[in-house]
Amino acid sequence: MTEVKKDLQINFESLLKQGLGVVDVRFREYDITQEKFKFIVVHIERDRDDFYLNMILHYLGKKIKEKNIYDLWTKILNHKLEMSSMLNRDISIKVAALDFIETKKEW
Repeated sequence: MTEVKKDLQINFESLLKQGLGVVDVRFREYDITQEKFKFIVVHIERDRDDFYLNMILHYLGKKIKEKNIYDLWTKILNHKLEMSSMLNRDISIKVAALDFIETKKEW
């Protein structure tokens, strides 16, 4: 089983200033790189301030009042990696987000 990275180092604010946002992290190995985890980054044209809140709303179907949305999103990404490692396959970010909200008490 692949060891899960416990502390993802992502500077969300810096990426958002550049018009970029992390939407997912992939678990499997790919031919293009030897890195264990691959971040999926997209270009954001507008609504940068609410980007992660809107993503969580999209995945969960409800608004989340969170003081630090970046911490919550990082926890969801880590949870996805943990679940993927346990199942030995890449799971969807939506499944990880729903499972995190339902099972984790720390958020």
